[in-house]
Amino acid sequence: FSPPSPEGTPVNRIPIMAKQVLDLYTLYRLVTDKGGLVEVINKKIWREITKGLNLPTSITSAAFTLRTQYMKYLYPYECEKRALSSPGELQAAIDSNRREGRRQTFGTALFNYSPAGTPTLLGSPKMSLPALSISTHTCSQLGQVHAVKKAAQAAAASQAVVLEQLREKLETGEPPEKKVALTAEEQQRLVQHTLQHNLLAVASQFPMNVKISNR
Repeated sequence: FSPPSPEGTPVNRIPIMAKQVLDLYTLYRLVTDKGGLVEVINKKIWREITKGLNLPTSITSAAFTLRTQYMKYLYPYECEKRALSSPGELQAAIDSNRREGRRQTFGTALFNYSPAGTPTLLGSPKMSLPALSISTHTCSQLGQVHAVKKAAQAAAASQAVVLEQLREKLETGEPPEKKVALTAEEQQRLVQHTLQHNLLAVASQFPMNVKISNR
């Protein structure tokens, strides 16, 4: 097998790629069918060339290796026989491709960079929902206990006011019989008032129906 090569460009060493001999004839045919080396570089269609050569598409350096081998063994022949481009156009295409590759690498580095102590853009915080969740039933129970406690405090304050009123009436100098009668009557009213107040306070916090007697 003698690959197409102009005089002065001998193939001293058989090019190997992916542990197999690189078919220079098929490479030349594929590249020239796409418009030549410069066109392939500008359009970035090396993957199609790789598939045409039956090479693994997972090779990350396939484009660079194929371009290097083509420039070394086949590009002078392309210029001589097909004149699809000039060496100056080839160099301009290579420089443009190199600059674009640098911009992509720089952009990726900025996106991945995360100073120490700051959250990275690529990572999403993970949180365990079961650990942070609070039972609705537990919250309801806590609210009910707090309401009952407030109702008891209000009842105690009301009782203190009534007792203070009783004390003032007893100190006005009324007959002992009237004092005793007032004390018994006020105590009964106090007990009834306190009971009703507590029941109303509790009923307002619980979803239940509470009936209070007129007496």
